[in-house]
Amino acid sequence: MNKFSRLIRIVLVFYLIAVVLWLSTGTIFYLYNFIIIGTAVGLGMGLWPVFPKNRRYKARLISQVLVGGYMFFGLGCGLISLLSGRLFPENMQIEGFWLWLLSGVFAAGVIHYLVAKIIGPLVFNRGWCGWACWTAAVLDLLPWKTARVKRPMKYRRIRYVHFALAATLIFVLFFGFGYGLRDSLGQVIIGEGDTFGEVTGKYFRIPELWWFLGGNLVYYAVGIGLAIGLKDNRAFCKYVCPIPVFMKPASRYAMLKVDRAEDGCIDCKQCERRCPMDIPVMDYINSGRRVDSSECILCETCIDTCPKDVLGLSLRVRR
Repeated sequence: MNKFSRLIRIVLVFYLIAVVLWLSTGTIFYLYNFIIIGTAVGLGMGLWPVFPKNRRYKARLISQVLVGGYMFFGLGCGLISLLSGRLFPENMQIEGFWLWLLSGVFAAGVIHYLVAKIIGPLVFNRGWCGWACWTAAVLDLLPWKTARVKRPMKYRRIRYVHFALAATLIFVLFFGFGYGLRDSLGQVIIGEGDTFGEVTGKYFRIPELWWFLGGNLVYYAVGIGLAIGLKDNRAFCKYVCPIPVFMKPASRYAMLKVDRAEDGCIDCKQCERRCPMDIPVMDYINSGRRVDSSECILCETCIDTCPKDVLGLSLRVRR
């Protein structure tokens, strides 16, 4: 039962959130949305201790595919809204966040970014990047699990340029050309006599959908290209992805971090060699600190790799 305790705790927390939000707001969307996410996260993170050490990475892939898949197809493409007889895509990319925020609408991408990427990292660090990101779900299937060459940290400044360009694009469109949320949003109400062609024709004319699909197409193209060129699955995450700009400040003070769990380190440095984010894990552990690097995505690869089971996760307020 101990092996499944992590799964049970995660699922119960999400199910409780789902019921509370549903009853307090009267919106049934919160019920099935958080039940779906909780089940997906629970099956991934919860099954991690159940798998053999050399197969635990599969548990993380399960979480990435299930959570990322739901966020991409269910919310981004709007397929979950079929439960209410309509199609309502939402731009979950960073441009969508800025557009909804500037329009003063606290919903969709704004709530997602606030919970998963701005405030959430205070508790669960950059766990989104390791366990739920739909871009990383594809990139992590590529064969280069660790970088052949560890490049200087200065290359990671590119992500700030990307962040600034994405924000500038929306600010210029919004304030310079009056392009607002009303110009992007759209939905298809599916009537009893509607044909498949009529529904899909209306669906693919929704600007919000193309913002989302277009942004992801660029992300995947750049991410796969960098992975092939640099022989590093996570090259996009390290150097180009703008999302860590939101996450890094809070992740410094995250409650959940990698820590020394047992004595017996033999200084083999396998944890550092296998870290997909090139973090000097031993520098933290040998100095008696938790892994405070804001590059840590809590993938737990270092924990799996340690031959003496020295590393683990700790949850506390103190750094």
